[in-house]
Amino acid sequence: MLSKIKIGKFLYIKDIELELTDGLNVFTGETGVGKSLIVDAISFVLGKKGKYSEGDYVELSFENVDNQYAEDGLLFLAREVKNGKSYYYVNGKRATLSTLKEASEGIIAIHGQHHQQALFNRKEHIKMLDKYAQIDDLLEKYRKLYKEYKSLEKEEQELIQQQSNRLRELDILKYQLQELEEADLKEGEKQQLEEKYNYLSNILKIKEAVYNASWNLAEDENSVIEKLSEIIKELQKVSEFSKEIQNTLNALEEAKAILEDAGFSLSKIDLDYDQSSLEEIENRLNLINRLEIKYNTDEQGLIALKEEFKNRIEQLENLEFKLPQIQNQKEKILQQVKSLAEEISHKRKSAAENFSKEIIKHLKDLAMKEAVFTVEITEKPLDIDGKDNVVFKFSANKGFQPEPIDEVASGGEISRLSLAIKLIAGSDVSCMIFDEIDTGIGGKTALYMAEKLKKLSEKYQVILITHLPQIAVYGDKHFYVEKLHKEDYTVASIKELDQKERIEEIARMLSGKKDTKSLQLAQELLSSVR
Repeated sequence: MLSKIKIGKFLYIKDIELELTDGLNVFTGETGVGKSLIVDAISFVLGKKGKYSEGDYVELSFENVDNQYAEDGLLFLAREVKNGKSYYYVNGKRATLSTLKEASEGIIAIHGQHHQQALFNRKEHIKMLDKYAQIDDLLEKYRKLYKEYKSLEKEEQELIQQQSNRLRELDILKYQLQELEEADLKEGEKQQLEEKYNYLSNILKIKEAVYNASWNLAEDENSVIEKLSEIIKELQKVSEFSKEIQNTLNALEEAKAILEDAGFSLSKIDLDYDQSSLEEIENRLNLINRLEIKYNTDEQGLIALKEEFKNRIEQLENLEFKLPQIQNQKEKILQQVKSLAEEISHKRKSAAENFSKEIIKHLKDLAMKEAVFTVEITEKPLDIDGKDNVVFKFSANKGFQPEPIDEVASGGEISRLSLAIKLIAGSDVSCMIFDEIDTGIGGKTALYMAEKLKKLSEKYQVILITHLPQIAVYGDKHFYVEKLHKEDYTVASIKELDQKERIEEIARMLSGKKDTKSLQLAQELLSSVR
């Protein structure tokens, strides 16, 4: 429900905060004061285009909202005009208009002569009839199967397309797989080959360095090990006289052992050189590099590609068996879809007759005695809603054939139609605003409309702009709109009326004055409603 309207500034309204009830909220006031300003302020927040003033700011507070934008059931929507631009807010955060509209979807709708009505959109007619026919479960079952059918149809088309390219793709994939299998790459192979190639291509430098190192370390008469041996012999003669000398001697003997091991290791290094081995490694590296460039991946990716090619080849080879399976499955689902569409169509046609009768009954109560309302159901290709095309047709005057509502209905007529439909089929939104729905009616018709609006407010929140006392007395909350003219500007005020003020306002609406007779009549009228 819309629980609060806060207006910082909007046109000639300033600093107003209204708390609404979840039932029937009525707004009244003198002719020409701009009772519809409150509707304009709500429309402003919801994105209505218009010429607005710098600093205009309106905020709407909603309770018991169940959507992704609500926080603990609360939702705050606002719009501000700043520097000539409109800024929108959802829960205090900047948002786009599309986001704000998405956040308000299914929560609030405005019905009035100057507002776009859902009834003008023919796509909404089928939704309204379905709501009345109470076929939600059947539609859900149908739509689930229909989506499955469309998915299979799409898969079938893809398979047919793939079939035409299948043989060509198979030839390419098999050639590529053979190429990779013959290459027989191993993980880490490239690095090993590069290290070995680097080693063999520098074998002459390596030989020279190893030979010189071995010679100087152990083979020369003045080698490092030979000289170290002489030093050790000298220190052994005096090591018993000094602990420090003994420690040094031990370290030198360890060093000698390490140097001897190093010399042994140098002697074991393979320095044989085979030109053909180098050429083989070079050719292998060239192959790997070529494949990496060709397939735009590294060694690991080439190894993984083999499995991918195998899987794709298997898929393509199975295509000739898969397509008939999909087509058979699709045909079975289609038969179920057609059967459900037929059942839904039957229920719609059965409901349409009673739907029309009930609408006409309500319209007659609302001073449209000659109104004709029909539901035209024609067949169309299957879609997400079934096989039916639904159009509401209407004629307000005797002797005229009913035509589609969007072609013939006026603003006042469409508002009454909306009220009638919501009374018998329910509403998709929790808060409804009716602006000037009572234009041109009075007497018993006004009482009928009041009763219908009150009944609607028992299930939904209703905000109503009215000039009829017969309707205003049914309000659970009554707000009064007043326009005040100052020296150089105009300002409007909106306030909730207490019981005494309400009696006075009903009296004014009844006779245009607040004398004893009109006040007594107003009191009786309010008491009779309660």
